Amino acid sequence: MDCPNGCVVPMKQIKVERIFYRENGEPIVIRNLTMNVCPECGQESMPLKSARIVEDILNGKVESIGQFTAAMYRAAVGK
Repeated sequence: MDCPNGCVVPMKQIKVERIFYRENGEPIVIRNLTMNVCPECGQESMPLKSARIVEDILNGKVESIGQFTAAMYRAAVGK
């Protein structure tokens, strides 16, 4: 896959762990998620298959296999 930023180096597929949040604010960790990453600029893109997995998990179509608790942080607005 080509980098959306126009880099000459092809993107590499890697497995990552990401935190997503459901509409109610509940954090969900998804492991072994396939992402494309540009080794030159660091741009990430999510393949459609991975996006569907995330969508199914966030919509409750897939049961979670464990508990996860993480503190939520909000960005400070202009100090």
